[in-house]
This record gives sequence, structure tokens and C-alpha cells, in this order.
Amino acid sequence: MPFDGDIDKLFESWSSELGDLYTAWSLTNVQFGAGAGPGSPASRDDAALEASSPKPYVPEGTGAGIDAIQMIDGAAQHLKGLQALVDSRAMALAPWPLARAICEHVGHAVWLLEPDITPEARLARRWMARLAGAQRLRFLASRGSKSAERGAVKLRDTTREQLKQRFPNADTSWDHPDKDPLPPWEIAGEKYPSFGQQTRLLAKFGASNVSRLYDTLSLSSHPNVITLSMAVEGVDADGYRAMKYRADLESWGAMVRVASDLLYVAADAVCGYLHGQTDHLTAWYDQYRHQPPDAGGITGTGV
Repeated sequence: MPFDGDIDKLFESWSSELGDLYTAWSLTNVQFGAGAGPGSPASRDDAALEASSPKPYVPEGTGAGIDAIQMIDGAAQHLKGLQALVDSRAMALAPWPLARAICEHVGHAVWLLEPDITPEARLARRWMARLAGAQRLRFLASRGSKSAERGAVKLRDTTREQLKQRFPNADTSWDHPDKDPLPPWEIAGEKYPSFGQQTRLLAKFGASNVSRLYDTLSLSSHPNVITLSMAVEGVDADGYRAMKYRADLESWGAMVRVASDLLYVAADAVCGYLHGQTDHLTAWYDQYRHQPPDAGGITGTGV
């Protein structure tokens, strides 16, 4: 696919947008080793949970924030991968699964960070997520070595024990993750949501038009003969009819923007929950999302 000078500049601008956000997050992330700031929502959750928890108390509100940070950092690694695709011009199909993975990671983060839920609900979400992850690992480890399976069983059982210490009456049975993709649990009034449901919570942190975003990204990430056909066009090659992938600059640019917006929203959300500094994130936003009044803000549309 040939690129003229103007298109090269466009790709360079996308690469800068992604790379500078990755750097902004990395510089923001290092502060969280100090834990939650005084008066933060996390510290208030910690205080409320400590009053009703067995001793010694582990700061569970702060822990939920740290788990969210891990998810956001995972999204940042996928964002870095998307930048590599931009730099190599490998944009035909590969960016869609990366953008979807970013969406999954930040959606899970904001599910942990959702405002206006009880401290007990946040605690339940944290430990449901941990047990679900351990249970999936144990299920898949049965296909590996015996030592790997034993390690996964131990981790699952330890995680389940920790959840039961916090919610003794919880039913945590989930024997067939291959048949039932979501855990059937209900703990402290909380159920385990799908990725699409988690993604929609981004709206509570300022994102718009995210109701079908996860499904949209999945549409071109999964095998789909219709979307694949739409991505190619026929060309004549030495008397034969060949197919090549279209250069869809508009969709690619929208995907870069959406991926960046998702990471920014989640990073800003965890800073709000832990009372972290947002200077680096704000500087990135001012450079790449500065808009005139009434022009809109963070959005999930365009792909």
C-alpha cells in the first residue's frame, strides 16, 4: 500500500497520540505505590470496611483501586501494541482485536471503580473478579502439566477461601466455565457482568456513545465473512482478479481515537478514586483533545 507524504504525517500523528498517552500513563502510574490519598473515595471505602471486617484488616478499597490499575496498565500495553501497528502500517485487520482488548481491560477497571456503590459491593466485585480469574486458570490448567494444574488448583482454592472469609455465605460454585461463560454468583447483591455491560459503565466517567462499543469492536475482531468482504476490494493483476485490503483512513483514525479515549477515561477514573495526580494525563488531553466550546469531549463513537 503506497503512502504519500500527507498520509505519512497522519500516521505519525497517530503514533504520537498513542505513544504520548502511554508515556503519560506510565508517569502517572508510578505514584500509586503510596496508596490512596487522604480523603479519597478509596480511603473512605477502607474506613467503612475496616469497621466491619475481621482483623487484621487489609485495605480492600485501595486494593480494588490497585486491581483497576493493573487492568489499566494491561490496556496500556495493548495501546503500545497498537502504536507498533501504526508505525509498521499493519492496519488492515490487526488493530481491531487490540482495540477490543483495551476496551475489555478498561471496562473491567471501571466496573471496579464505579461510583455510588457501597463499599461491600466494591469488595464483592474485587473478590468475584479474582476468583473468576483463578477459576478460569484452573479450568485451562487441566490441559497442561500436572504441576501447573496443581498450582492452579491451589491458587483457586486459596482465592476462594479468601472470598469466603469476607462473604461466608456466598455460593461460589462454577464448574463449567466452558459452558457458562459468566460466573453464576450473586454476592452482596452483585452479579458478574459481561464485558459489554462493564464497558457501558464508562459513561459514568464521561465517555459517550459506549452502549454498543464493545459489540462494534467485537464485530471486526471475530471471524465474520461479511466484515472481511467489506474490508477488501478487487484489483486487476496481470490479467487476474485479485483482492487487496482497503486503506480505510477514517476508520483507522477513529479506532486510534477510541483506544486512546478509553485508556484516558479509565486512567482519570482511578486517579479520582485514589486521589492521584493527573498532570501528565491532563497535558496529553490538552494537546490531543483540545476542542472549542460545545464541540464535545471524550467519545466512544466512530468505529
